[in-house]
Amino acid sequence: MQTKFIGQNSILRKVTLTLVAFSFFQLAGVGAQSRVQSNEIIVIGQTALLGLGRGDMMRYTAFNPVTTKSGSPKEPISLRLRVFDAQGNVIAESPEVRIPPGEFRSVDFNHDELPIAGEPGTTRKQIRTQALWGLRHRNTIHVPTSLEIVDSTTGSGKFNHFLIVEALP
Repeated sequence: MQTKFIGQNSILRKVTLTLVAFSFFQLAGVGAQSRVQSNEIIVIGQTALLGLGRGDMMRYTAFNPVTTKSGSPKEPISLRLRVFDAQGNVIAESPEVRIPPGEFRSVDFNHDELPIAGEPGTTRKQIRTQALWGLRHRNTIHVPTSLEIVDSTTGSGKFNHFLIVEALP
């Protein structure tokens, strides 16, 4: 009878330790997620209009300078680009791209990948873009961006850019 009690006690201990271990993992994950969410703000950026013909690709590029206007160091920022049709419906969205200080990042959208028809009688697709910026600080920063149309097969520029300097937030 004593061996039965010891066996049951051992199983009870193992189950208890397992439950305790899982509760620690869950608490750590929840705390990390809420910290990230509470520190980052999302800022809606400037909008741009353009038309893409067959064989065209839109490239949106952003640069995160190393320092702010006041000279203080900057932090990484994130970029997500939305593409809208003429009625204002979101037809495409890029994955989030992290941009470390002092670096460029680009987001590309190919004409053939956009799920809308071309203008009547043409293959030209009229679209509107809008950047969503993720920031962890509330100081104003200036992020130079460019929008260009490139040949989707070669990557060479067809229509070179218009440049916007986003003042965030």
